[in-house]
Amino acid sequence: MSAALLGSQTLAASTPLRSDVRLLLPSEGLLAGLGDGLRRGYSVAMEESRRCGVEPPSLQVGWLPPGANPQQPVGGAPRSQLLVAPPAAPLPAYGQLADQQRLTVLLPLQRGVSLEGLPQLRGSDRLWPLMPGRSLEADRLAEALLGDKIKRVMVVRDRSAESKALTDRFVASFANGKGEVIGPTAAPISVTGDDPAAMAQLEGDVDWYRPPALVVITQPGSALAKAVRAASWPETLLLAWNAPVEQPLPVEQIGVNPLGRGPGWKAFAQRFEQHWGYAPGVVESAGYDSGLMSALASVPANGARGWDLQWFSANAKPQPLCTALKLRAQGAKVRPQAASSQFDLSPGVPPTAQLQLSRG
Repeated sequence: MSAALLGSQTLAASTPLRSDVRLLLPSEGLLAGLGDGLRRGYSVAMEESRRCGVEPPSLQVGWLPPGANPQQPVGGAPRSQLLVAPPAAPLPAYGQLADQQRLTVLLPLQRGVSLEGLPQLRGSDRLWPLMPGRSLEADRLAEALLGDKIKRVMVVRDRSAESKALTDRFVASFANGKGEVIGPTAAPISVTGDDPAAMAQLEGDVDWYRPPALVVITQPGSALAKAVRAASWPETLLLAWNAPVEQPLPVEQIGVNPLGRGPGWKAFAQRFEQHWGYAPGVVESAGYDSGLMSALASVPANGARGWDLQWFSANAKPQPLCTALKLRAQGAKVRPQAASSQFDLSPGVPPTAQLQLSRG
């Protein structure tokens, strides 16, 4: 989609021009496809700002390889007032950049284990996560199982660091509700999905211990997810996923939808679909919420613009953007109605959200 439609200047990150807001996107790899969704969501917020009578801040889009250090391309360029970091950004590098340049950085799609250590990083007081962390999915799954009166589960995970962190979070949440992990070692089991012997052992363990539920913590589409769906399980078993239920199986399933809902979701989703012709998801809502913060930060109040986000208050009543812009211009503390979370933001700490369950 052309940048002109989004009202931005689009240049390579190595040759940036001066702009109020700089949006960085991955230039290659699996994350590269997220750029259009982020920009489209951002554009909906800019259009809304114009309808409210406020001219949006100037925007420039740049690209960096996934995981790249932004110091050279961003640090040596004309300074923007607000930086929107790419998905899965290397947080120590962005914290250092924010600290050196006294720059506020929005993190629209930062959801993984890197958030756990964010408060301890240099510059974390200038890094603002906008999306709920994935740890909330583990908490929601534990809550759902306990709500269904299931107190004993077996847990299986893949061997990634992300899966281990989510598993540890699930076990802690489940234990807080007096839940118990059972199995050969009374602990989560690490399995590679493409190991037939390990999967056969898992099936045998489930058949022996007969847990009411098998909790599967892995990425959708992973080898483990495919192997679990292809396996033979007792009819009484509940498969519990940290992701949405993907397809019907002979056994009952429960999963967690990672798309958090905030008070502004319904109105945003309607406007987005009217403009772009499809229903938005996690990526598009992250772009929209980034746009809300950018629009409000650009409004002058008491002779100064609010690029440091000191005008934001997590305790304020969430307001539609037009109302929030008016209050902001009057110098009031504000919180907009976000699409993807409750927007109870603070530097270094992700917001909370209501996560829906899926069953099958």
